[in-house]
Amino acid sequence: MIPLNKPTIVRKDLEYVLNCLITERIEEGELTREFEKSICHFLNLKYSVATNSFSSSLHLALLALSLQPDDEIILSAYTPSYILNVFRYIQVKPVLADIDLSSYNMDIKQVEQKISGKTKAILLNHAFGLPADIDAFLNLNIPIIEDCSYAFGSEYTSAVMPELKLTGSFGIFSLFSFDTDTNITTGNGAMMVSNSRDLVLNAKKYKLNPLAEEKDMQIRYDYRISDISSALGLSQLKIVKKLIDRRVEIANYYSERFQRSKNKIIRVPENMKSVYSKYTLLLEGNLEKTIRFMRQNKVDADRPVPSPAYSVLDPEGREYPNAFQCYNKLIEIPVYPSLKKKEIERVANTFLKVF
Repeated sequence: MIPLNKPTIVRKDLEYVLNCLITERIEEGELTREFEKSICHFLNLKYSVATNSFSSSLHLALLALSLQPDDEIILSAYTPSYILNVFRYIQVKPVLADIDLSSYNMDIKQVEQKISGKTKAILLNHAFGLPADIDAFLNLNIPIIEDCSYAFGSEYTSAVMPELKLTGSFGIFSLFSFDTDTNITTGNGAMMVSNSRDLVLNAKKYKLNPLAEEKDMQIRYDYRISDISSALGLSQLKIVKKLIDRRVEIANYYSERFQRSKNKIIRVPENMKSVYSKYTLLLEGNLEKTIRFMRQNKVDADRPVPSPAYSVLDPEGREYPNAFQCYNKLIEIPVYPSLKKKEIERVANTFLKVF
């Protein structure tokens, strides 16, 4: 079976992790501080906080904004539903907006309709590695938290902020995931990045530091990441451009092979660079049958978002027809860098046999 996702681990990764183990200092420490600085350097941003998960990073970001119960954050109806848990932690109201089928990112017109006097921020995701239309959202003059879970290394040419390039550079906060299906991995873990010193210091107040002598009763969360994870992240960061180039190469091959099929392929606008953390197609045929056929032929495939947020708040998808359509028609196939040529050809050939 060709797996759907697989981390690309190289010899240097093993050396970095082994060196960490040899020091016998494996809790969050110096390597995590180095990892934070390296991510900032890559993104050309100033401040960062490493955490043990994307949810933890989002929680710290929302806490740093000093939101009040019933304040509203607008986010994609097609984002994973587990993100809604974070809003429940602090009783902030998630307001869902439908997506644009040309990108699977939030539809700006839908967002404009959702803005109210209680809107405090927009959680702007870059679906599967393709940047959102950032300028359109910047023009709303509402604080943006960039959800770069699957967009590390993707690029956007902005007319509003032409000095910036990488996604993650445009929000008041940017959040990155380093799970096993992202462009670089730490096993699990995440990073919150910002150019605002005050916001990052405010976020850090809520992250537990067992070595600090805290003399107040403020609640703090144990969102630490281990130095073992950070060691892996540091090593992966050194080869991230190669990993991204390989994903783009595989994606281009698929797009060439599938261009004559009736299934919809995402076209990347000229002012953007996708990193193809996931390769997706909007099917003409039946999704369940396609997944079953692929797996029967030893190629894994699945929904890219198995449980989207709209399915929790509006199970029938009446308010979010595009997100509903993606749940029922969008498929993800393997695109990870360690795929061999014969495996890539097999994935494409198997998919084309369905139709």
